[in-house]
Amino acid sequence: MAYPAFNGLTEPARAKAEYWRTAVGLVCATALYMGGSFAFFGLLHSFVGAAAVDEIATGASPRGVLFLLAHFGIMAGAVAIVVIYLHDRSPLTLLGDRSLLGRDFLSMVQLALVVALIGGTIVAFTLDLTVNTPFGLWLLLLPVALPLVALQTGAEELVFRGYLQQQLGARTSVQAVWMGIPAAVFAFVHFDAETMGANLWLYLGVIFLFALVTGDITARTGSIGAAWGLHFVNNVQALLVFSFVGPLSGLGLTSVGISVADTAVRPLLFLDAAGLILIYMLWRRRHG
Repeated sequence: MAYPAFNGLTEPARAKAEYWRTAVGLVCATALYMGGSFAFFGLLHSFVGAAAVDEIATGASPRGVLFLLAHFGIMAGAVAIVVIYLHDRSPLTLLGDRSLLGRDFLSMVQLALVVALIGGTIVAFTLDLTVNTPFGLWLLLLPVALPLVALQTGAEELVFRGYLQQQLGARTSVQAVWMGIPAAVFAFVHFDAETMGANLWLYLGVIFLFALVTGDITARTGSIGAAWGLHFVNNVQALLVFSFVGPLSGLGLTSVGISVADTAVRPLLFLDAAGLILIYMLWRRRHG
């Protein structure tokens, strides 16, 4: 399958696209991110104490979710450092065609919002939702939360659809490698058997599907903009609109009243997968 726009995305990476270099880059970026996160939470511990850090680390409060989202700036910084010092190029090259970045982001946000509203309506009429965050507080925090969700999703896109897919695509034309490996790694980093329980493999399957769709869209556009837009809407819905009992529930406007490990969540996962496929089909129809 030909992806002409993907050539433009991979071009800056071709000079230093050896597999060993990409592997070292991932290890270094991971180490920098983990070290930065340790320092971030250590600094918080000094200011707010251990109990507050535990609350922040689990996203059990609005403050916790906001701090967790903000710390993804460390991830963006880590991959930027790797690209500069290991690959001798600008981190801006991870974005792809920057003339398309904003347009693709907004175009996908508009499309994904329509599908999300349909899915959200189904959820609202089929589940007994309760208020999780008082509306006044939620509305007050929204101008802060939305940019932070954009930061968090943008950082992940820089790593997976930017750095990893770009590096592998610059090295090989085998789609199973340059699209499949980033998708598998993306699913793997979301592995959480304790939280997901019996739904673990279904969650990972949906996450893998999400990564394949965003990887394909990135290759077709030559920019991470559309993938970032889809990721942004997905996480806004998951973090700021509907929350599950447990981690990262602190800033959801409503609560669905079940945990992510509950088997009752499975229809919602199938709904997510169906919405993702619908978005992809509509996007392909609009953009070819």
